[in-house]
Amino acid sequence: MSLTQTQHIFGGVHETGINDLLRAFFTARPRYLRYGTPAFVPATTVAATSVAAIPFFGLNIQFLISCDPIPTVDITPGGAGSAPLMPGTNEFTIRTNLNFTVTINNGPRITGSLVVLALCRPFVAVSTPGTGQIGITVSRVEIVDITPDWLESVVEGLVLGIIQTVVATVRFPFNTITAGAFGLILLAGPTAETDQIKVRGNAL
Repeated sequence: MSLTQTQHIFGGVHETGINDLLRAFFTARPRYLRYGTPAFVPATTVAATSVAAIPFFGLNIQFLISCDPIPTVDITPGGAGSAPLMPGTNEFTIRTNLNFTVTINNGPRITGSLVVLALCRPFVAVSTPGTGQIGITVSRVEIVDITPDWLESVVEGLVLGIIQTVVATVRFPFNTITAGAFGLILLAGPTAETDQIKVRGNAL
């Protein structure tokens, strides 16, 4: 809902609304949640993103990586979806599962799944008045129950790159936050607080 005060516009979208937008976005564009090499994903498919195989010491490494379920956000610091990462000021978390299948030199398929929690913050991706967009940047991920610690750090580094790629595709137009009632000239924000992503500005 948007409110006016002293000629300024205050707009916010609740985390449930953001999750609805994420669900609609990724349902319409499943390729942004699934990435695989040619052995798993033909270059002609639209249901996933085809990427090159990884050459490593002469090995033929083929893989399929997917985020399922669709990522969900929790903007409430200390909310049920936050632990073990605790968001600070203007931060929130995204939770999903990262599922993977790997083959090496056409050998047996190795499959697994990781519960991933990512620490994020909103940023202005496009600032053009009336058509601006808010994006999400990922600064850290946490994966539970991997030992030893050095292996957890290596895996988290790889997963961070994958989650950053997935989330980089998401954009929220300013008019989503203002319910499409008017164009927005952004003056401050976006901020993540009290279950919402908020902006402040003037009507265009």
